[in-house]
Amino acid sequence: MIKLFLLFSFSVLVFASDALTFGNEKKDIKTTIYSVQLFSEKDIAKAKTTLEKTPENIKKETFLHKIGDYVVGRYGENKSYSSMKQSLQKAKEAGYLDAYIIESTNLDMKSSLVFDGTNEEKKQVAQKQDSNPKISKFDKSDILLKANNAYQSGDETGAMLYYEMLLASGYENQKIKNNLCYLYGKKGAWFQAKSTIESERHQGKLLYAYAYGAVKSNQENYYNDMLPYIAVDGSGKLMMLTGFYFEKREDMQRAISFYKMAYEKNPSDPYNIFVYARVLDMEQKTQAAALYRDVLNKIDSSHPLYATIQKRVIELGE
Repeated sequence: MIKLFLLFSFSVLVFASDALTFGNEKKDIKTTIYSVQLFSEKDIAKAKTTLEKTPENIKKETFLHKIGDYVVGRYGENKSYSSMKQSLQKAKEAGYLDAYIIESTNLDMKSSLVFDGTNEEKKQVAQKQDSNPKISKFDKSDILLKANNAYQSGDETGAMLYYEMLLASGYENQKIKNNLCYLYGKKGAWFQAKSTIESERHQGKLLYAYAYGAVKSNQENYYNDMLPYIAVDGSGKLMMLTGFYFEKREDMQRAISFYKMAYEKNPSDPYNIFVYARVLDMEQKTQAAALYRDVLNKIDSSHPLYATIQKRVIELGE
């Protein structure tokens, strides 16, 4: 029987920073600041309502920031990442289970701070903001390079920060959104990912990116978060990933059920065929071999699955 381990080639797209330029302008001096992101809303009114419901022990240090098309609540500021871990724990104890640490700068935290003109909010802004600088083209280029380097070096927290900064500056890029949703998935930050996903007209790729990240890091809440989307996903990708989720948790009965559903949903997809063949490989090896050959007919020798499937077909001798 073929080893029950699914080989994925869903590569999360990493953009080429050297392919984009923004010109040369004077760069502002910035200081790295860490904060805890608690929530995000689509408009200031909803964000204020959410803020009002924030427990008093963290409410006084929670401020609203405009990030792209959303208003987010961020709790605390500190130059020390280790110190913010204590704030993150405090936020989770307050009920914000999806909260996570973001890395920003003193200037960006100031420039994104939100107020609607009331005296109290003006006072808060005056205390925290001396100017309202925008990200220059030079800075965007620098952030793009840092994002690319952070992503490739495995600095997921840093990469998330830079992606959010770029999107907040109005720099629209599908690869950046894919990467960000994938990293949200690895952190289990569904609330933040959902905001990004729902901003897209065609949400499929971002959903898959999040789901892949969440399954890869074995996030506990993956199934509950994805449940409303699994049944309506015409590609079967979410069903397949859900099968892998349950397989990693050694719940093979449910894993097999979802692998079969993925195949039935879209029997032309090589991965859906492969996972169903693995199910049949347990007891119906002749049928499994036929499906393996079907996959080989759809892919070439450079495909990540090719060598594994070819070897299994030879082993089966069918």
